[in-house]
Amino acid sequence: MAVLEQCAEAAEGEPGVYSLTVPTGGGKTLSSMRFALRHACAHGMRRVIYAAPYTSIIEQNADVYRGLFGSDNVLEHHADFDFDTLGESGGRMRLAAENWDAPVVVTTNVQVFESLHSDKTSRCRKLHNIAGSVIILDEAQMIPTDYLRPCVRALAELVNRYGCTVLLCTATQPAINPFFAETGLSVKEVAGDVDCLFDTLRRVTYIGLGSIDDSGLARRLASHNQALRIVNNRAQAKNLFNSLVELAGEDGCYHLSTLMHPAHRRSTLKEIRTRLASGAPCCVVSTSLVEAGVD
Repeated sequence: MAVLEQCAEAAEGEPGVYSLTVPTGGGKTLSSMRFALRHACAHGMRRVIYAAPYTSIIEQNADVYRGLFGSDNVLEHHADFDFDTLGESGGRMRLAAENWDAPVVVTTNVQVFESLHSDKTSRCRKLHNIAGSVIILDEAQMIPTDYLRPCVRALAELVNRYGCTVLLCTATQPAINPFFAETGLSVKEVAGDVDCLFDTLRRVTYIGLGSIDDSGLARRLASHNQALRIVNNRAQAKNLFNSLVELAGEDGCYHLSTLMHPAHRRSTLKEIRTRLASGAPCCVVSTSLVEAGVD
């Protein structure tokens, strides 16, 4: 609640560049949207554009926003989205995706920055609707470092000349204040005392176990009723999951990776949440996709 109130208060500030540094599980999804809506109303801005690096975050948060604002007011735009799932409104939303003609747009970082830097008609068609928007960049630390300066310059141009406000959301805020300073902008933190907030919301204790091979990891995982293992790549996730199934059987064992079809990933996450809530056995092996924003 404190983060929500801080976002509501900061939303009365002037258009510019803001940061929201909140630890995982601190409610960035709804807090950032509260800031964006209040800020848009306070300054007569036209829409909210929410961008994130992973479709797993986008799918989840788009569902949250549709539940709040109604399906007709939320445009989900990324390569994996099937407009036919929207029924009668699918055709209209497909057309809206061409120029982002919707009050709330949920999309990828790639869509945002390729549109800003492209010379292709199809990409540039939405530029006039980016103007006058509140742009939320979730997991802002994922902006590629090789392209950081041109990305920051594009965002600064939107703020300085096209009536936009940018909100950078993450638990691990990148050190990009100097890049914005080059354009005459300063980054204003919304969350107040960030160190105190992280201490208050601390939910885990880290213990170093040294070097453990996949078979050892599988045995440790199988010894718990509910557990999650996040590994570094898809090949290791697959091997570790297969070892786990050999030890514990398939019931209650789950594997997540970006190779899964989005519909399959959504149904698997739904089943995992159900088992967690009921206390049933649930052991999950995942790549880093689960680290960024998956509820």
